[in-house]
Amino acid sequence: MKVSSTVPKDAKGRTFLFRQLASSYFTMILTEWERWHITQWSNPATTWSLFSEKFEQGDLEDGILEPVVEIVLAAQEKRYVDANDGYLRLSIGKAAWPIGVTMVGIHERSAREKLHESDKGAAHIMSDEGTRKWLQSIKRCLSFAQTRWPPDDMMQLMG
Repeated sequence: MKVSSTVPKDAKGRTFLFRQLASSYFTMILTEWERWHITQWSNPATTWSLFSEKFEQGDLEDGILEPVVEIVLAAQEKRYVDANDGYLRLSIGKAAWPIGVTMVGIHERSAREKLHESDKGAAHIMSDEGTRKWLQSIKRCLSFAQTRWPPDDMMQLMG
């Protein structure tokens, strides 16, 4: 069952979406994972417990749910590079990262104050241990999915 590209706003639609993500997509991937006996990644049962807890509670805010839907939709269409890009945007964001020395000489860089502007008021998504494990599980599922269901276009394999 392919997920919709938009997140429903009503409770019934969101419940159906959570069931679609948990029961259809991630259950299929983790069942295949178990059948393939891949031991290099964490135990599929542990990964499933992380997913089922989040989806059964239905407590994902739109800021997390929308990128997850984007990731799953891209993976279902075997666009793994796009799915990986969605994962990276969700996990590390699009904020500018200061690289190297920021204070050189006697003048401050003109855009230096904008580097941390988007970080104000909200904690980073990876700072919560449970969310971090959950997001890493999504990445593991993507990695397995691309080996189990390779894309027709080899340019869509993520590195």
